[in-house]
Amino acid sequence: MSRSTAAHTYVEEKATPSSARGSARTEQIARAAANLFQELGYQNVSIDQIGAAVGLTGPAVYRHFKGKHGILVHALMSQVRLVDELNARADQKGSTAQEQLDLFLEGLADLTANGDEATLWRREQRHLEPAEREQFRGHFAANQHRIAAKIRAANPAIDAHKAELLGFAVLAVYSNTPDIRGNLSAERLMEIQSALAKSILGCNLPAPDPDAGSAPRPVPRQPAGRRERIIDASAKLFDERGFYDVRIDDIAKASEMSVATLYQHVTGKAQVLRAVLERGAEGLLYVTADALALATTPDEVLDALIRTYVRQALGIHGRIMHILSTDLLYLSDEEQSALRETQREYVAEWIAAICALSDELATSDARALAQAVIGVVTDVAQTPQLRERPGLAGELTVLARAMALPPSLVPK
Repeated sequence: MSRSTAAHTYVEEKATPSSARGSARTEQIARAAANLFQELGYQNVSIDQIGAAVGLTGPAVYRHFKGKHGILVHALMSQVRLVDELNARADQKGSTAQEQLDLFLEGLADLTANGDEATLWRREQRHLEPAEREQFRGHFAANQHRIAAKIRAANPAIDAHKAELLGFAVLAVYSNTPDIRGNLSAERLMEIQSALAKSILGCNLPAPDPDAGSAPRPVPRQPAGRRERIIDASAKLFDERGFYDVRIDDIAKASEMSVATLYQHVTGKAQVLRAVLERGAEGLLYVTADALALATTPDEVLDALIRTYVRQALGIHGRIMHILSTDLLYLSDEEQSALRETQREYVAEWIAAICALSDELATSDARALAQAVIGVVTDVAQTPQLRERPGLAGELTVLARAMALPPSLVPK
């Protein structure tokens, strides 16, 4: 048996409930658990909570699954199968390459805008075991190759290099739906998703500059101050492993100090997470204000916002954007509220800039577009193979500008 086949078999076994395989009750449990994981974070959800969501006791859930981990794997596999089914259906019903691409994207829009399918993989895949993670990454890579192939089939003028980024960006729009949705109706959300997808697919990415390198890698250095060392080391560890899987002694070791010394500067791991996220959120506001001070027209304001965010996302602090999207839920409600307010203050700058350039858009529309740009840029910047693209900063800048003012929503 090949390594990939073995991994696939392993995941399928882990994803299969221990009893009542394929039953409606099993799917009900998995769906409720997926929504709880999405809302509260996997590690914050108990078996009792999952049971209560479907009218069962905690122990009764074990009649269907061996444990919470099995439920997570089952939920993720269900999402993989749904996307596979959408692709097969689009290929079967579409008579041309363009129709097949359009049908696939319409299916993704319906799934994310009208369904209650949580997009778990972006945050919770790190809780999988190595063999499981390998298999799921294979599925995600197949989806990316699949949509890139559809893009090239529909428009042969787009080469494979550009199709790779465009395809990833389109998929990222749909996986960021929870952040984009806001108070939009499902119908309006789908219209905005469609407009974003069209603007991405029609984006004229700059040709690769042979002299442009990939995103620069930060030179390793250790801050001189002890508290700064703790924050820097923690950010690296949270980004790599996730907050829950990092221990306080891991942070102390990476900071090159004893646990006792570390506790002289922080009260615990949660305080360190809060410091990391506050540094990222407040810092983004600070550098943005500095950039906007030189902007004199609405176009210059939007360009400054795009340029600043792309630089931050590709720089050393880009990892904080990732931590913010995955680990904020592990802070107290009060701390989460304060950080989300800071995020809203930042997004407000984007909303004002987009509305200043288009009278046709409502504030809720502009907010959705801003969240889409931020989400796509963040996801691209956090994907290793894409970070290696020469001239990525220029590509993201052009892509973000197209997404912020989609032609089908903002006619010239």
